[in-house]
This record gives sequence, structure tokens and C-alpha cells, in this order.
Amino acid sequence: MRHMTIITVMNNKGGVAKTVTAINTAAYLATQETTKRVLLIDFDAQANSTGATIGETTNHVGEWLVGEKQYSEVVVKYMEKFDVLPAKRALDTYAKAIGAEQDYQFILRERMEEDGFETMYDYVVIDNAPSLTTLAYTTFIAATHVLIPTAPEEFSISGITNILQTVANVRKRYNPALKVAGIFFTKYHSSYRSRIDSDMVAGTREAYGDLVMESTIRNNVSVKEAMAYKLPIFTYASDSAAAQDYRAMVQELLTRL
Repeated sequence: MRHMTIITVMNNKGGVAKTVTAINTAAYLATQETTKRVLLIDFDAQANSTGATIGETTNHVGEWLVGEKQYSEVVVKYMEKFDVLPAKRALDTYAKAIGAEQDYQFILRERMEEDGFETMYDYVVIDNAPSLTTLAYTTFIAATHVLIPTAPEEFSISGITNILQTVANVRKRYNPALKVAGIFFTKYHSSYRSRIDSDMVAGTREAYGDLVMESTIRNNVSVKEAMAYKLPIFTYASDSAAAQDYRAMVQELLTRL
């Protein structure tokens, strides 16, 4: 049986390039790791990952989770070896219903097992809402790894502790194999080596040690442009600073899996 790596991308704070990270991590794995098959799951009712890849769809991931739709009715092919399981605004309503069910936390893991994801994909990357929602919690039970993007801002960094506490609780109760793949900084400006940013990076390294990755993502207009054109950064602007940075980040990530 194939080994499937499931990476949930999470930060309790918005504005940390979480969606951009999920899309481009999946894109790198699908296009640079040429024999690999990748699924991107959009677990945010804002549907930003969906909008920046395949656009608006009729069906959504919530319908699959509760059994209203078959997986084949919901999944959409985005690129060669790169599928997307889309979200819609209605996902919030489904999430409330799921959260009311006993043992709801296992729903994603069980649905993936029932539909044989291990035979279909090498990697699953999950984009979450910027808070520990019902659906986000289910990803911790299903995942093999948690990836934490953060910005060099106090509120973004402060959310890391909550995520790590959740990981510890999930390990103890439901998923002892869950690992933190890494924490990395996004949204660096050209002046990111200023005293404030340097102090934040140093403080984060002091607090979390080797969990903090070497890779950083610089601010670059190409990211917004690529999302507007529904393209990964590697396709839209392969030589841009953002493409270079995300390429380096995923390469480092692979050494941590």
C-alpha cells in the first residue's frame, strides 16, 4: 500500500499567506515531484483556495463529508496529478451539523479511508480557516503533519502556542503519530532584517527551536497576480522571488516529513 502524507496548513491568525502556502505547496509536490499525485482540500468556507485554483463549483467538500455526494462528484482536476476538493459558503452550515455529531472528530479520517485515498494520492494538503474550527480539528486527527506559516507580527506568532497545544492534545487522545513539520515566516518585506523583524525571528527560534524552518517567504506582488490568474507561482512567474522562496520552503519541508 502507498504511504500517503497529509499536511494540514494552520494558523489561528489570518493574513499569514496560509492559502498561498497550501496552494503552492501542493503545486510544487505535483509538478516538481513528478511521480507524485496530490490533493488540495479547501476546508475554509471563504473558499479562497478554491477560487484561486478551479474557481466556483457546484458541489463542495461538506457534501462529501456527510455522504450527500460521492467523492467523484465533488473532486475537480486542476492540473495533471493535482486535484482540488472545493469549498463553498455553505460549508459553514455543514460544519455546524458535523460538530453536533458524536465522534465528529474522526469524520475526515474515516471518509478518506472509506474512499481509498491511499490508492489515489501521495500527498494531501489541507487549507483551513484562520481559527481552530470544527473542520480544522478533524484535520489534526487525519493528518500526518502540521505546517505553520506565520508573519513577523506579534499576533501571528502568538497563535503558534495554541496550535502546538492542540497538536499535543490530539497526539495524546487520537493521533499519536501527528508531527509538526515546521514553522516558517511569510510576508517579509525587503527590510525584513530590520531590528523588529530580526528580534521576532530570534525570539521565535528561542521559543520553538528546531521547529522553526530556515526558509522564509518574501513579500512579492507575483503571488497576488498568480492567484488572480488561478495559477501556482511556479507556473505564473517561475523566476520570481516568491517562486524561489516557496521552492526552497517545500524542499526543506520534504526533509522534515
